[in-house]
Amino acid sequence: MARFFIVITIVLINFILQTTWPMQIFGISPNTAIIIVVSFAILRHEVEGAMIGFFAGLLQDVFFGVIIGLNAFLYMLIGFFSGKPFKEFYVENYLLPIALIGITTFLFNFAYYLLNFLFRARLDIFSYVWSIILPSTLYNIAITLPIYVFIYRINSRLESHEKHSRKIFNR
Repeated sequence: MARFFIVITIVLINFILQTTWPMQIFGISPNTAIIIVVSFAILRHEVEGAMIGFFAGLLQDVFFGVIIGLNAFLYMLIGFFSGKPFKEFYVENYLLPIALIGITTFLFNFAYYLLNFLFRARLDIFSYVWSIILPSTLYNIAITLPIYVFIYRINSRLESHEKHSRKIFNR
């Protein structure tokens, strides 16, 4: 139960900071929600990653979305597929989260373009890639490490607390 409240608190604080704190460089803001979703997906696997992604995306859809459910769906897919192949992965390895967050940020922005702009006949994809997708991807890669380490430490403490609170492990 403590994990649920802590994860919800992290997602809500991230949403508030992402929407109010100006962290723009050259007009591009980082998508810290992707970093949080992928980090939890790597640490807690695909189901929790998908649930956290859905909740984070739904928050963005309700407050700022043009199409309700688009962000929720994309973040849910990111959370699910980011956690799926990494069950036997050493979570202390920081290169994989950095690479995975770069890939998912690029794919999220590209899918968002396809689903939100292309269907409205806005065909300037190369301009969108150069001005939005690549800078956003690089920005997310640059800030991934401190956020992943923060989430890793919180997850380690929660797992330690959960291990001691279960009677199975208290012998």
